Amino acid sequence: MAMTEHYLAICAIFRNEAPYLAEWVAFHQLLGVEHFFLYDNNSNDDYAAVLQPFIEAGTVTVHQWPVPFHEKAQRKAYAHCLKSVRHSVRWLAFIDVDEFLFAPRDDTLAKALPDYESWPGVVVHWQNYGSSGRQLHSREPVIERFPWRARSNWVRNRKVKSIVDPSRTTAPLGVHHFEYADGARAVDETKREVRIKPRSRYKKRLKPWYGKLGPLLQYIDPYSAANVDSKVISVERLRINHYPVKSHQEFLGKTAYKKEKRRYEDVDYFAYHDRNEIYDPVIHRYLPALHQRLQSLVDIESRA
Repeated sequence: MAMTEHYLAICAIFRNEAPYLAEWVAFHQLLGVEHFFLYDNNSNDDYAAVLQPFIEAGTVTVHQWPVPFHEKAQRKAYAHCLKSVRHSVRWLAFIDVDEFLFAPRDDTLAKALPDYESWPGVVVHWQNYGSSGRQLHSREPVIERFPWRARSNWVRNRKVKSIVDPSRTTAPLGVHHFEYADGARAVDETKREVRIKPRSRYKKRLKPWYGKLGPLLQYIDPYSAANVDSKVISVERLRINHYPVKSHQEFLGKTAYKKEKRRYEDVDYFAYHDRNEIYDPVIHRYLPALHQRLQSLVDIESRA
């Protein structure tokens, strides 16, 4: 295979994520991510100042992406990124700013990924983390503040995100799955081929009730258009810690701009996702290095 400019890069779209971007970029740098292709979807916070040190270092590229989100902004951003880096990146991960991708058995992702060179993509399962009982925002890193998560076999942990070989990937099928050249399929971390299973219609009709009935309907996922066809959730080689709600204050802050009807739906979303059954601080092993890297950014800013 031809040499590429970057072995591992990330593509992500964001809106008003300034409080979290430095931690998220710095964390993934520790895991061996070499470049970040970020798409700003109409942010009005100070994200540019946060990202400036990374941009100056040549680590981050920001695209202005004003496409309305309901017009498939994320999927279109992914297609644009895929086309732009097709021959310059060996592995491209498509994740969000509330997702932290790592390799539990290895120091970096670059040590884990060579095991999957025979396939055009590998999917990585979530482990969903709740609010850990926190009501208010504080300045500690996200991965430090929220150590409590849902059970490993919770239905939402069947969701995956994709790391793909851009040269063998033709298009995004959504924001979780991709179409590959010559009908090839991605695999999960156990090297099992992935097939996509569409969501049934009755699950969508039940969606407004999940905040109230979530504990009773814990085996049905109302928020996914599709899932992989496996009930085995393996996160021993590759894993994404997903923090969809954070503290109650932070969650309400992200939904404040939405219309009243959507805010009620989001309250149900919080109730459904605020799972804190298992204390699992496995990601805390990165905290010393992360704190050091974040402090260096503060030092750079103070000297500017």
